[in-house]
Amino acid sequence: MVTINTKKNTLNIVNPKLNLSAEDQRRQKNIISKLNLAKLPFDIAPDRICDLNLEMARHSRAVLKYQEDKSGIKWIFSSIKKYKVFLIIFEANELGEEMYKEKISTKLPEYSYKTIAQIVDEGVKKNFFNKLEARAKKTKDLKIRNLRPSEDIIIEFVNWKIDLLSSLMSFKKDLIN
Repeated sequence: MVTINTKKNTLNIVNPKLNLSAEDQRRQKNIISKLNLAKLPFDIAPDRICDLNLEMARHSRAVLKYQEDKSGIKWIFSSIKKYKVFLIIFEANELGEEMYKEKISTKLPEYSYKTIAQIVDEGVKKNFFNKLEARAKKTKDLKIRNLRPSEDIIIEFVNWKIDLLSSLMSFKKDLIN
């Protein structure tokens, strides 16, 4: 048995479906004691912790499978560097701000300008990024080539996030009920 304190109550974790060895019980107790269960937006029944873990694993697989069908999402998630660059360009677009290679480079100092430039150039070549004026702020510097995500990549990304949120809400409903 493992005792867990959540924000609303104390849980005694015992999974009657499993006949765990003493070593596995110790391991499970150690893992559960270090989980941030109090951050969950819901309380979970003591015998549902393994169900929670399984659902999270299945959900993660579904999220990764989604990207296989979408070339833009697949490209974005092919490296953490590309994902970080995309998020900076996406955010700037939504805020109506200018974004260009040099500015991205200052926001991601852990990567060289050359790395940022290669990612941006590849994204432009694949039509994931477009060189368009910023939505709101206009530059006076004609040398600046503002970057914005393509319509298709915005649609893929937002739909992916909507699917993710929908899946999480369904997951929460199924787990609690």
